[in-house]
Amino acid sequence: MSLQGPRDSSPRAFCMKGSKTMPSPYRELLGPDLDRLPPALREFHDVETCWQGEAEFTVTRGKGWLRNLVAWLGGLPPAGEKVRVSLRCQAESAKGRRAEVWNRDFSGFPMRSVQWAEGGLLMEKFGLLTLAYRLSVEPPAMRLWVVRAWVLGIPIPLFLAPTGQGFERAEENGSLSIRVAAFAPLLGQVVSYEGTLRPV
Repeated sequence: MSLQGPRDSSPRAFCMKGSKTMPSPYRELLGPDLDRLPPALREFHDVETCWQGEAEFTVTRGKGWLRNLVAWLGGLPPAGEKVRVSLRCQAESAKGRRAEVWNRDFSGFPMRSVQWAEGGLLMEKFGLLTLAYRLSVEPPAMRLWVVRAWVLGIPIPLFLAPTGQGFERAEENGSLSIRVAAFAPLLGQVVSYEGTLRPV
């Protein structure tokens, strides 16, 4: 099982600006509801070409060697305090479908995924694994949680699938409070990371 896509050789590279734009997957899914969010969170998810940010996260692994093994096999970041993180969301278009490539770098540990909208859900592909999220706008925050999963394009029941959930809240200073948690079947939470994300 791999939660990590191909490694990006330059996770801190500058955004590549393009002139051709399409609505972001979040705008496509949420429509006017996206405008209910504070500007910082709305701009984070209303990307037309590129968005870059930096964060300081606390990364926590689940207790026990088995949870750590699953996290390692899944390509999830190692535990640490005050982990410096960079994020680049790059818009792409193929066959009329808008997607975003998310390149994350956890102090030298890269994690890549691709997101797009399909069937009213936010899809995210990590290597062989694809997850589908339901989005909920709860101003000044947004929540998302996994409702479907596929491995190698084959649907699998959620009770057998790695899953996850996320919470994002806009703060008055323009930063974003982020919390993400990943779960494995029978083991529960294997990793979580949380902290403050700021645009750069």
